[in-house]
Amino acid sequence: MEEYERVKNWLISSGLCVQNKSDPNVGAVHSFYDTKKNEFGFLYPEITGYYLSTMKFLYNQEESDKYLEIAKLCGKWLSSIYDRYGGIVMGMGSEQRMLDQIFSFDTSICAKGFLDLYEISGDEQCKQYAKKMLDWLVSKCVEEDGTIKPVMNRKSQQFMETPMWYAQKGCFGIKLAIPFLQYEEPKFKETAIKIVNTFTKFQNHDGSFAVHLGSKSVNLHSHCYAMEGLVYAYSVLKDHKYLESCKRGLDWVVKNINEDGSVFLWTNFNYKSKAAYPIAQLIRLMILVDRVENKPRYKEAARHLTDFLLTLQATEENPKMNGGFYEEFYKSVLGWKKQSRINSWTSMFALQAINWIENYNTASFENSIKYLY
Repeated sequence: MEEYERVKNWLISSGLCVQNKSDPNVGAVHSFYDTKKNEFGFLYPEITGYYLSTMKFLYNQEESDKYLEIAKLCGKWLSSIYDRYGGIVMGMGSEQRMLDQIFSFDTSICAKGFLDLYEISGDEQCKQYAKKMLDWLVSKCVEEDGTIKPVMNRKSQQFMETPMWYAQKGCFGIKLAIPFLQYEEPKFKETAIKIVNTFTKFQNHDGSFAVHLGSKSVNLHSHCYAMEGLVYAYSVLKDHKYLESCKRGLDWVVKNINEDGSVFLWTNFNYKSKAAYPIAQLIRLMILVDRVENKPRYKEAARHLTDFLLTLQATEENPKMNGGFYEEFYKSVLGWKKQSRINSWTSMFALQAINWIENYNTASFENSIKYLY
């Protein structure tokens, strides 16, 4: 599929991932490409973790050593960040606060990235880094009720919350169950179960997931993170309550798909956006659930979402842009406008979504779920 090849080429060859071995940040992955400033955004450790998992996916698809070699560069950079700062900091950019904040969610994504690198490289050191990160999450971040402390100040070592949606306890924390289950250690399995069982605290009667405890707002990205944790937990633990919760979440989405195939990023919130990244997440989730039951329950909805997703793929000739996915359409006084950022994680999610929708009839749940990132 042309769209798949183009986004893959952007992820590998645009400069999104620093591959110049003379660059001190070789292996780092940028957050986005700014089409107004014509430059890549800050270096993003969490997204470098996602990139490691994307390389495992591509390595499995093609068995090409080039993906393994890129992944090794990413792992080396990520481990250097962990060693230098004592954790996974928010980012490397112009703002000091990025170096002062260590997020539990980002740490879990990087732990999974290291586990994925371990699986394709056999390097035990990768597994050791993952364990260090998971141990920190268990000892410092996971509460007795399974909710997750979101962010720690690196200098004071104190946890805090801010008004930002991602800096408060939220349903997105359910996704942290994935690396705990992937590690296959009894104490981590117990932690994962505690985390994933918080779905009962966040899921509303209509199937949506509240962005925070007691909130009336729904953030589609967080809603998807919760479902990703649930469907992965189902794959390992075989507890049908997780699958049923995920289906209720998807049924809520289906009722809220707009005519153009978009779904609003926020419900009961004042920011109006049709974002691409949760759409790609939803396509993957719908295909996974359909593969579990071997029924086309969400096939039509997934294709409708795919039609919208592809409207945000960059077609510009500039190789730093072509094939990547714009972040969103946002509502302005003049109507819907395309955000000027071609986004890294949107493109990684879209890569997998396009591949899975193209192979809808032949993919199996068991072979697909282990590559979900």
